[in-house]
Amino acid sequence: MAHRRSSGITSLAFNQDQGCFACCHKNGLRIYNVEPLVEKTHYTKEDIGEVVLCEMLHRTSWLLVVTARRPCSLMILDDQERGFIAEVFFKAPIRAIKARRDKVALVLNSTVQVLAIPTLNRVALMRIPTGCRPLCTIATDQSVPQLLAAPAHRKGSVQLVDVSRVVKGAQSSTPAVMGCHQNDLVCLSLSPNGTRLATASERGTIIRVFDTGSKTMLHELRRGSDYADVFCINFNATGSLICCVSDKGTMHIWSARGAWTRLAAAKAFPDTRAQCAFIDDRNAVMICEDGSYHKFSFATEGNCHRTDFDLFLQVGDDDDILQ
Repeated sequence: MAHRRSSGITSLAFNQDQGCFACCHKNGLRIYNVEPLVEKTHYTKEDIGEVVLCEMLHRTSWLLVVTARRPCSLMILDDQERGFIAEVFFKAPIRAIKARRDKVALVLNSTVQVLAIPTLNRVALMRIPTGCRPLCTIATDQSVPQLLAAPAHRKGSVQLVDVSRVVKGAQSSTPAVMGCHQNDLVCLSLSPNGTRLATASERGTIIRVFDTGSKTMLHELRRGSDYADVFCINFNATGSLICCVSDKGTMHIWSARGAWTRLAAAKAFPDTRAQCAFIDDRNAVMICEDGSYHKFSFATEGNCHRTDFDLFLQVGDDDDILQ
């Protein structure tokens, strides 16, 4: 996510079970529980500097961090030790991070590099178009195949690779390329078990859902008729629900019941980048780079209403990160 200077937030990211999120800030780092909204831990700029990226490793004490001062380094922050315990250097800045319990994928300028956890040895490398959006997604369930998806060199295409088959001593796998859109990709997401892939292009009018086994498109989900910049797509834990949020300030939710059907559309605020996730199969949440938190309840009949609102930068015991 892009830097939003008005709040000082540099990026927001949910953990793999969508129960927590990391708020990276020019004045440090904060980790929150989603429901209820509670600050779990925080670090000031004096502690660790300006943080630009953070990926939580499920609900463990390990945080995968990139700072503004060391943009080419992935550092492991152990929250129990309250300090960095490992660091890996790269030749180019790290632009995005996606992790599962045993692997982490790092998007650089022209490659996606996959490291094993906890050794941090490289186990896979995928080449991507130079300068494309920093996109990748990885299946988070502890199952095989362990799919990783990222942009391919052909416009609007995605490449898939099973990173469980590229470790030393195992059979190497060549990425499979899927044509998804005619325009450049802006967002993509795998279901936790890796069987479904959802994508959006720079037009932002539809979300396409693919079967990763057969490499075929299953559904087109209509987001709207106006062009939009899709910031986030997320599946729920079972892959039966999809949510997305764009620069229109609206979160859309679809359900897989035979054909995918739209359940709800809930508007928060436009003109701020946001991330969305599921609390459960009846509640979803949107966190925004203006520091706002929005909880929505929805029903199969299509009813949706906001049930909670907060300013998460003001949640906590101190005001170190406030402007």
